[in-house]
Amino acid sequence: MIDILIANNNEIVGEGLKTILQSKMGNRVIGIANSINHLTNQSSKYFPDIVVIDYSSDAFGVKSIKEIKKIYKDCKILAITDPLPKSTVYSALKNGVDSYLLSDCEKPEIMEAITDTHDGKQFYCGMVIDILAEVDAADSNSCSGISLSEREIEIIKLISDEKTNKEIADQLFLSTHTVNTHRKNIMNKLGIKNTAGIVIYAFRENIIKA
Repeated sequence: MIDILIANNNEIVGEGLKTILQSKMGNRVIGIANSINHLTNQSSKYFPDIVVIDYSSDAFGVKSIKEIKKIYKDCKILAITDPLPKSTVYSALKNGVDSYLLSDCEKPEIMEAITDTHDGKQFYCGMVIDILAEVDAADSNSCSGISLSEREIEIIKLISDEKTNKEIADQLFLSTHTVNTHRKNIMNKLGIKNTAGIVIYAFRENIIKA
């Protein structure tokens, strides 16, 4: 049984999430908190495995993530928000968000995120990865316009070591979905169509040694 607490000040969204999450046997929504004060005051009542939060409203805020982690030391946090600036998303992750979806993600992705997050893996939807991978022109030193994140370079190295998506996911404590999305983004950035192309790029750019 996965006990889930929804932290969302929009009643319609909160009830909608509750319906979606409880459609899978084994998921149990134990409450909906409409503010950080409501959540704090009810902390003796709720004992969640996962808190699903939209921290972007005034009722919560990025700082509430740290507060939730203090209240529920062993719980995981899945953020589901509208698109936000990269700096805000980074701040949420640094404050303790374990997995992250955007609000227009579909039901199967939400359900997969719950399962993987509960299993201790990080789950990011492709749109969140796109936000995190954005590089300002002033920060880019590449004449070719290709900019790879540290995580993408890490995954390139593991792909070159002939690791499967699942093996990479297990090693980096990511979901297989997230690794697959990274792999697709890497191939799109590099303009290549297969794993061999990734390996060739890694040799050419001295990411790995012969």
